[in-house]
Amino acid sequence: MAWTSLKRVTTALAVSLPVALFSATSVTAAPITEWNYQIDSAFTAFSPAGVTGSNPNANLGNAPTTLEWGTGGAGPSSLVVDSTVTNPPTLTTGGPAVSGASVTHNNNPIIGPTLTSATLSTQLVLTAASDPTITRTLMTDFDIDFTETNNDGDCGFASVSDCDDIFILLNPEVLVEEFIIGEFIYTITLGAVGLGPLSDAACAEAGQPAGCVGFTTQESQANNLQTLFSISAREIRIPEPASLALLGFGLLGMGIAVRRRRKAA
Repeated sequence: MAWTSLKRVTTALAVSLPVALFSATSVTAAPITEWNYQIDSAFTAFSPAGVTGSNPNANLGNAPTTLEWGTGGAGPSSLVVDSTVTNPPTLTTGGPAVSGASVTHNNNPIIGPTLTSATLSTQLVLTAASDPTITRTLMTDFDIDFTETNNDGDCGFASVSDCDDIFILLNPEVLVEEFIIGEFIYTITLGAVGLGPLSDAACAEAGQPAGCVGFTTQESQANNLQTLFSISAREIRIPEPASLALLGFGLLGMGIAVRRRRKAA
C-alpha cells in the first residue's frame, strides 16, 4: 500500500472510529420490559427401579410429572410437579418475582423401595410482550438427592415432624441463568419459599457436606414448594470513545513508522 493510501486509511480510522463508537453508546436500545412465559416441567430421570412415573408431559418427551414409591396405610409417597404453567401475571424486567411450577411431596409413612434421586427438568419459554417474534427458551435440569428418614424420633437434626424427609439440590448454580438479546444481558433468578441452605446436621443426615442447599418436608403431610422467578437486565458495556481514539492514533503512528522505514531504505 502506498504511503498516501495508508495515511488516508489511518487518518480516517483515527477520526471515524471514535465518532462511530460515540454514536453507538449514545443511542442505546431500551431493554424488553414485559414478558409472557410458559413453563413445562417433568422428571426426566429417577431412581431406583421401584419408583414409578405417571402423568406424562407431552412437551418434554412424555416424561412423567408424578413419581410414586413405597406402600403403606395412607398410600405411597409421591412427588408431583405442575406440568405446565403460563402467565398471567406478566413477568416484568426489574419487577417482582412471579410464580413458577409448584412441587408437592406427599410424605406418607411407607415400607419398601424409596426414591433416592431425581432430575427435574424445566423448559422456560419467554416471549416479549411487545413483539412475539422475540423469544428465548431456557432448559434447566435440577439434580435432586432425596433422603427418606426413619420415623423413630432419632432424627439427628432439628425436625418439625418425626422425622422430616430431606431434599438436596445438588447443582444450586442453576438457580441463576443468563441470556443476551440485543445490547442487554438478562438474568433469570429462581427461588422458592423454604428452599435454601440447610443446617449442618441436616446436611450430614443426608450425606452431604455442610452448606448444602435444599428443603425438608414433614411426615404425613402434603408439602408444597412454590417456585418463584424474576428477571433483571443490564446493558452490555461498550468501550468508551476515548479507547477507540487511542486505537486510531496507534494506527496513524504505525503508518508514520512505515513511511520512515521506507525513506531510510
